[in-house]
Amino acid sequence: MRTCLRPILIALIAICLASQANAQSAVYPKPGTIFDRKLHSIQLWIHPDSLNQMLLKENWYSDHSYPAMFIYDNVDTLHKVGMRLKGNTSRSAKRKGFRIDFNEFAAQTFQGLRKFNINGNHNDPSMTREYLSAHAMNQAYNPSIRGNLVRLYINGEYWGVRNNSEFIDKTFVQSRFGDNTGNLYKCSWPADLTWKGTDPLTYKNILNGTDRAYDLKTNETADDYTDLINFINAINNSPTDSFIPRIERLFDVQAYLKTLAMEVLIGHWDNYFANKNNYWLYHNMKTGKFVYLPYDMDNTFGVHWGGYGANRNIHDWGNKAGSAAPLTYKLFAIPQYKRMYEFYIREHLKDPYHIDSLYKELDYIAALIDTSMSSDPFYSGKFTSDYGFTYNAWKYSYSHPWGNHVPYGIKPFIGTRTNSAYQQMIFAATISLPPAKPNTYPNPCLGYLTIEHERLQTWQSDFSVFAIDLQGRKTKVQHTGANAKQVHIDLSSLSAGQYTIQINHHGETIQTPWISLIP
Repeated sequence: MRTCLRPILIALIAICLASQANAQSAVYPKPGTIFDRKLHSIQLWIHPDSLNQMLLKENWYSDHSYPAMFIYDNVDTLHKVGMRLKGNTSRSAKRKGFRIDFNEFAAQTFQGLRKFNINGNHNDPSMTREYLSAHAMNQAYNPSIRGNLVRLYINGEYWGVRNNSEFIDKTFVQSRFGDNTGNLYKCSWPADLTWKGTDPLTYKNILNGTDRAYDLKTNETADDYTDLINFINAINNSPTDSFIPRIERLFDVQAYLKTLAMEVLIGHWDNYFANKNNYWLYHNMKTGKFVYLPYDMDNTFGVHWGGYGANRNIHDWGNKAGSAAPLTYKLFAIPQYKRMYEFYIREHLKDPYHIDSLYKELDYIAALIDTSMSSDPFYSGKFTSDYGFTYNAWKYSYSHPWGNHVPYGIKPFIGTRTNSAYQQMIFAATISLPPAKPNTYPNPCLGYLTIEHERLQTWQSDFSVFAIDLQGRKTKVQHTGANAKQVHIDLSSLSAGQYTIQINHHGETIQTPWISLIP
């Protein structure tokens, strides 16, 4: 558990919303070895004829899976898995990505997974941006994919360092929400959630019957888009005075704004807000609400083809000319939602997106993969690469721009994005009295919290302690009394979610920053 000493409270307004405090709660599975921070190896043995067929240009966009043998770290072997190309535009890249389906030919899983992706990340000279994006998302406790970096071998030949990325499917949503019975939609360009009427075929055939922009990946036999149409209708057609309660009943707004705040900080422009692309919607039947899930976060931290640099305004990250994004713009039109979004920007900047923690992670990963990158065939010249990246280009990619579509090194992007985000805040933070800063840890917490404040030693134990959720609801909580500036709080009776702790003593109040209480 991370220990974070938080500064004084940013007093977020009491938001009168209908959602429950625990609506955004999600389980965060332990990574096993498949998503830890070590560099593992994956060997795929496939018949040469099958590999040649897969790589033929006319087969790039086929989803046909070929049988292959999967060997992990020369220890675990699955003798027959499915292997195919993956991606959208990246299928034409020289540094291709692959989907591994453990369940394609046999009833089996690997470390609890049915599938995962081995991504080529051909646009990124650092080979790190997708990993770092997932890392930041998960450090912020957003329900996002996990990933790590691996050495890939095909038929005994080294194919370089790749990003091993979690696949979003029924296994994923079950692990995060304790439910996989709801509709899970993969949303790709041009899925902007604009209203197109009540006919389900209109939404199914936006791409003229080829693929689906809103692609239902569960409950396919029923193929019932009623819930999605109701959601899109609520976004676009709700009267102003009923929009908040209606959208709150259908959508986990708080979780979306928290995730969007991180998407904007990492520079994820190929998302819903900016490019009507690369997100999933899951209808969580335990809450009755849709949940937004980001993915494919490789074009981040400064990789872009125009307009999405580190100084772009956090409130105008979208693309009004190219993506209507009515969900985000309708939310941003409501001051309390915009305040909530800014609150999460601030919170992310304090820890999961803090310069020190991200730089430290980058330095660790660079040292971890250095030797493997020097022999990577796409960087050493053995295989033809997409942009002519070299080992030296990789080595300097953390601190220097490569040029063209990579006008930032990762570290300069983080520093510039941090400074610009602070400057672009439009809601001033108000400070609670007394002016001394309370320290609150751990945050996130599992139910027990310690608060340090210089006034507590004079208050002794004659005070009351309340937990206040995002809806402004106060719950009196137990505490063990002050001891040398400390009070120990028991939050174990509360549902998971966001709380601020208020300590009252004869007209004086100490209030903490927001606390993330996790399951």
